[in-house]
Amino acid sequence: MKSETAVLSLPRYTATERKSVMRILARHTRGGASSGDLPDEVHAELVAEKLSPVPDATGAFCTCSGRIDPCLHVTAATYAISLIVDQMPTSALAVRGVDLSAATTAKDVPRRWMPIENLDSTAFFG
Repeated sequence: MKSETAVLSLPRYTATERKSVMRILARHTRGGASSGDLPDEVHAELVAEKLSPVPDATGAFCTCSGRIDPCLHVTAATYAISLIVDQMPTSALAVRGVDLSAATTAKDVPRRWMPIENLDSTAFFG
């Protein structure tokens, strides 16, 4: 069986753009970056600032000799990536060069949670 290689290329954010994306992430919902979610207000602000997670221009190449453009391999790779981004929208930012671990802090927990170090064990256990 012959295997083919499909290559999808996306432009990465510049250093200045990455800093802007990080500032936008820092201003919004706690836990957003660590949960993988990209709230609508964050997405809207990124688009308004011309920092859309999905770039306008992409490139694709495949080693196959298919006559259809895009070929089956590129289509399958695009579909697989779209499933990943659908499950974890912040992965679109990671692909464009944003270090999501830097956007996540210890304070990034859902509002209904409390960090364990904030508990007074004497008061909690009586």
